[in-house]
Amino acid sequence: MDKNPLRTRLLPIAALAGLCLGLHGCIERDGPAGSDGGSTGGETTGGGTPDPGVCAALPAAATTYKGGDALGEELSVALDPATLAYTITVDASLQRSAGTQRSGTLVAVDGCTYESAENGARFTIGAGGVLLGGIAAPQGTAATPLLAFATSFSNADTPTVFNPVAAIYDVIGVTRSGASDTPYGGAGRIRNAGTFQLCVDTANGGFMSYDTGCANTAKGYLNYNATRGAFDLYATDPAGGASTSGGTLAGSMVIGLVDGAALPLQLLRTSASEVGLRLYAPQAALAAGSADGDYASLDSDGASGSASWSDSTFSDGSGSATLAYDTPVAGVVQASGAPAGWLLYGSGVYGFVPADGSGAALTLGLRR
Repeated sequence: MDKNPLRTRLLPIAALAGLCLGLHGCIERDGPAGSDGGSTGGETTGGGTPDPGVCAALPAAATTYKGGDALGEELSVALDPATLAYTITVDASLQRSAGTQRSGTLVAVDGCTYESAENGARFTIGAGGVLLGGIAAPQGTAATPLLAFATSFSNADTPTVFNPVAAIYDVIGVTRSGASDTPYGGAGRIRNAGTFQLCVDTANGGFMSYDTGCANTAKGYLNYNATRGAFDLYATDPAGGASTSGGTLAGSMVIGLVDGAALPLQLLRTSASEVGLRLYAPQAALAAGSADGDYASLDSDGASGSASWSDSTFSDGSGSATLAYDTPVAGVVQASGAPAGWLLYGSGVYGFVPADGSGAALTLGLRR
């Protein structure tokens, strides 16, 4: 039996041999390719030129992506690349019964972006096995954004070892209380033994340098659930020390692996009236240009869109903003203008929360 703590759980039904890892994504775009590397793959014409009508990031075989949505629901998304048929399975939720499924067939829009049967949500398949999409909300006619990964971290064989993903992170997300959405910003840490801590500042959108003694804090630990292929998340006394026992089940976490880099996704299920999503990215300096590219996006109101990130400029449907990197802390990017707020980037994925509380509380984007 494999005892290596670096072992990861591969979710595809068959090998992802044909999966595109190239940062040029599925359509040609302007701007730097970034630093994720990889080849583009895809079908070719008789002369050996990639066919622009084929999404190079489509997996080679039927694949299941693991992740969750902005309502804190833990999800699995099965995709058949031959027919573009998909099935979303609710694995854990406070709004829907576990095992609830939604199915449909994706319809190509351009490159690696597709229409779905999820109340207008578009799906985009990105480099490194990342899927951005949406699922029809439990009530109403809107969709809620989902993010999922073809590969995620597992420590089933060594359940007390989290060293491969232990780090200090910036955290961005949304909390839904009743019918109201609130942006979330903060700092977090996952430790080698699987305990975690979150810190939130009273200013700067909540973003701050991680401090083990922070005043506004939440604490808990992670425990791998092999049945669902995700970590159960337990909340413990914020005034107490780090503990790996007791506590209250408060959601789950899927730690996506994108070209080997950890991208934790916390799915908050504190109570039926408090749910949400937290996206983690390393609290480390982000160089201008490293996040450049064209993005597909989906916000917490269910609206699909697009955005462009180029050095010190970020543009979306609301206008164009000027960017200040590592502001207020390493890894966070402050946007001034329209939209105004804060961006967090990791492995081809961004999260955005507004500074003034207007518009959607959270937007997720995936580089194409």
